[in-house]
Amino acid sequence: RVNSDTDSATIVLHPEVKTNVKVAFDLFDSEYKNLIKEYPDAPGCWEINITGDSVMTTSKYFFYKLRHYAFMGGAHPNSFTSYHAFDLATGEEIDQRIFVTDSLRLLNIVEKRFREKQKITAHANLEKEGYFLVEGKFFLPQNYVFVKEGMRVYYNAYEIAPYSYGAIEFTIPYDELKDCVKVDQIF
Repeated sequence: RVNSDTDSATIVLHPEVKTNVKVAFDLFDSEYKNLIKEYPDAPGCWEINITGDSVMTTSKYFFYKLRHYAFMGGAHPNSFTSYHAFDLATGEEIDQRIFVTDSLRLLNIVEKRFREKQKITAHANLEKEGYFLVEGKFFLPQNYVFVKEGMRVYYNAYEIAPYSYGAIEFTIPYDELKDCVKVDQIF
């Protein structure tokens, strides 16, 4: 995650940053010091803060959240949240899409709940309301996670709306998801 704010060309020149946290930090620190050397009057300092916490554990899976905050100059910091799931039997990270049986039905449920959360009518044009869509079509977020109450949907800032809208988050109860999510597989 430290490398997520480093440009890809630098990572290619220093591939060890992918597996060694100290090397990743040292590179980040070096880039900051080089910036200050070149622009001694540059305001502020760089910061990356990464925290994590468990979301839910079932007999089969462990669901986890990472919060990533970075400030490297500019108008505001960048923050994002990512959700992860791990198979308890193997320890391997799994793609949570394995629980989805009907992605089109899920998309329709998420859009309906999204519109309710944002107080937008079913027929309003989301792009005219200020949201970012892919070819004019609503989409599932990169991040969702299964929690005790249902499926938590999380759109990071900039993912579907301007930074000023903030992150958009809501939970859909399992009883609404029974036709498109293998709930019994999660638990």
